[in-house]
This record gives sequence, structure tokens and C-alpha cells, in this order.
Amino acid sequence: GENELPVGAYSMSHAAGFGFLYQLTGDKKYADLGKECFEWALAGVRDRDREGRYSFRDPDGALRAGPSLGWYAAGYDLCYDGWDEAYRLKIARAIAEYNEGQYESLEELAAGKRHMPASNHWGMQVGGAALALLAVRDDPGVDNNRIEKLLNISEKSMIRNLTEGFGDHGWFPEGDGTGIMSSNIAFLPALQAWQIAGGKDFISPRPNAPWMTLKWIMLTVTRDGKPDFPIRGAYPQNVWDRDGPSGGGVFCQGFAAVNPEEKSALLWLYNHVAKAEDQKAGAPFDTIGPYPHRAILAFINWPFDLKPANPKGILPSAVGDEKYGVYMFRNGWKDENDIVVSVQTRNTRGWHKADTEGQVWVWGLGKKNAWGNLKGNVTFFQPAVDGSGILSIENGTSLAVDFSGASGADAMLVMSGRGAAKEKRIKAGKTEYSVLFLTAGQEPNIEIRGDRLKVGNQTVSLREGHLALSRFKLSP
Repeated sequence: GENELPVGAYSMSHAAGFGFLYQLTGDKKYADLGKECFEWALAGVRDRDREGRYSFRDPDGALRAGPSLGWYAAGYDLCYDGWDEAYRLKIARAIAEYNEGQYESLEELAAGKRHMPASNHWGMQVGGAALALLAVRDDPGVDNNRIEKLLNISEKSMIRNLTEGFGDHGWFPEGDGTGIMSSNIAFLPALQAWQIAGGKDFISPRPNAPWMTLKWIMLTVTRDGKPDFPIRGAYPQNVWDRDGPSGGGVFCQGFAAVNPEEKSALLWLYNHVAKAEDQKAGAPFDTIGPYPHRAILAFINWPFDLKPANPKGILPSAVGDEKYGVYMFRNGWKDENDIVVSVQTRNTRGWHKADTEGQVWVWGLGKKNAWGNLKGNVTFFQPAVDGSGILSIENGTSLAVDFSGASGADAMLVMSGRGAAKEKRIKAGKTEYSVLFLTAGQEPNIEIRGDRLKVGNQTVSLREGHLALSRFKLSP
């Protein structure tokens, strides 16, 4: 595991941690400890990571170079006032002239020369470079014309990761475990740094920026105080791995990566899936990992004056990532019996791929079903206020998710067309429907009314190739 070494073992963000203590206390001994970290960094001492992948000198590829450089640069920035001028100049140059071989120079990292935005390597490169550039900007000892040119490149790279990498509602083409690498290790903190130190807000104009974090609220179900998530794609081990470098920081940095009105929903999720574990470990506020930068981010970003609020009504309960064809429906945020329906309608890929296309995953009331096949380009999506929704694809297959309770069940799913589930098929007139109920009680009766189905107070029909529900309140 990541934690074979004890907490406190040297890491890429120890210089930042000591710099932070210097900022809080004004005690120069912490700036001196930061300096010691930099001497280790320049001598090639590697990070605590079990495979030694992160390091200022000779990191393991461009994807580790980015965060290593970025978090050391944060350390330089925090220690700056506690160092003498000669040492400031020395480290400013080491950052500004960073070049550890092909793809690992500051220029190449800022431009994301290795791979492309749809690769998990990319956000780590461009995010780390942005942190470094913003840290040395306008400082003595650097060629500021060059830094400004690189900041222009960085700005374009940040937008490219948001438009070519992540979809419009947070889906990453390689999947969930790789997506968290591309967002959390350096990119989301770089978005925040750009906002504060660079005066550029990349978050509020684009829904996909907050949705890198909001998707964890949308799809996570709490079971026995732990998060459970319908993982798709590569590196599933990273999802909710809160103490490693790849999977942590959802909350401590997520609070700065969502819009203000969404923070209380993220706090609600923290209280439900992580608070008890953190308190037990003596690591409050999402500081359970051994990396000091997480504690810095928690201190800066935690909404101490905010009350948690149930995500219902703050987040839409039915939402689609239309760029990549991933759709999510949820009946509420209460407990382990919450019902979450998700489907990836087509395979997506970066370097790795997420290939669960067509599989409608129905999680609810303690059961996990894969039901029917909705594979292809989406032709129709209609979300409802309560998380219900209608989704159709080009081959004529249509799915209705009904959380209204009108049927008499907690959830009723209906499918028609070529990809409809084989189970529980009912013919009404010329239309064949497949039906799935999720209910704690007895399943309701289905009545055939011509070419329609009547279930309790709900009526299901097929109109112009799309399923329709008589009780259905459209999202505004």
C-alpha cells in the first residue's frame, strides 16, 4: 500500500508543509526545514511513494514530473519570506529552468507535450506546470518574459483539459480511477491557483470543472459509513482511495473546485462517508493521507462557517454528460437504500479505455443489477426534477426511469426496443416493454391498457419512439 512508511516520511509536498507552518507561526525554523527539503530535492531524494515515482530530480515520467514540480513550487512560495535572497534566487531558477529530460521540461509540461488531454497523464503535467509558473511569476532570478509566454500556454492547456479531456459533466474518457488522477493530483489545485494568483476563473463558466468533483456526490452511495461507487474504466483502485496520492483530496481541494452554492452538498457527503473515519484516525477535515499539501488545502478551503445540506435540490437528480454519453439518475440522498441508475452509452478512450458501453447499472435497496443494453448515440434525454428520466438511443431502444412513486414502487424502470432487457417482458398492443421494480414491499400489478401499461397511478406509453410517463415533472 501507499502507507508502508510512517506518516511524516518525506514527500513531494513536505517543503510546502513546512512553508505553511512558517506562514502560520512566523517561526523561521520552519522555513529552514523547507530549505532542508529543497536540498534533499536537489540531491535527488525521492518521495515516500512506494515506487518512488515522484521526485524533483529524475521523476518517473512527465506525469510524475508535473505534480512533483508543482508541489515543490508551492513550497518555494510559502517559504520565500523566510529565506535569504541567495537561496530564493537559487530555487526560483531551479523551478523556472526545470528540465529533467524529454517531456519533463517546464515548457513541455506547460504545453502537455506528452500524450493528450484524454490521457490521465495530461492533467498532472499541465496542472503541476501551472502551479510552478504562478509561483515564480515576477520573482527575481527568472526571465519573466519567458514565464509570461509559458503562462499563456498554460492557460490554453487548462482550457484544453476542461474541453478535450473531461466531458461536460465530469466524465473522463479513460474512466473514474484515471479521471481522479487527471483532476486531483495537480489540476484542481492549479485551477484554484490560477483563480487566486492568476486572476482567471476557469471554474464557474464551465459545468465540467465543478462536475469533476460533483460526480462523486451524484454517484456515491454510503454503505456502513463507507463510500460505494459504480466504477467504470481503468485504475479502479484509485476510486475513494483517500490516503494515496492518486485518489485523495476529493473534499479538501473539492471545496475550491465547485461553485459556492454546491459546497454545502459536498460537506454533506463528507459527513456521511468520511468524517467518522477521519476522526477515528485523528485526521480531521480530509487530512487522512500522508501528504502535507492536503492539510494545507483543507485549512484554506474548508467551509467552517457552512452547514451541510442534502444534495437534493442543490444538484440536479438526473444529469447527462452529453459529450461522452454517460447518464446518471438518482432518487435522493438518504442512506444505503438510495437508488442510483447509471449508463455509459458508448465506449470512450484516452490512452486507456472505459468499455462498459450499453450496460444500465441499477443500484438500489442493497441490490446491484446490470439491466438491458442502451448502446449507441443518444437521440433523446429528458430529465425530471425527482431524478426520473427518459433516455433513447439511435437504434430505437428507450429507457424510462421512474422515481415518482406513482407506480407504487420506489423505482420502476421500463425499456422498449432492441436493447430491452430479456426479463419481465410484457406485450401491450404492438409494443413490447421490459419492466424492473425496486421496492421494499410487494411489486405492483401491471395492467395492459391497449398499447400502454398502467402501473398504480403511472401510465407508460411509447410516443414517437420514446417512452413516456404520465406522471413526470420536467426539470426546469
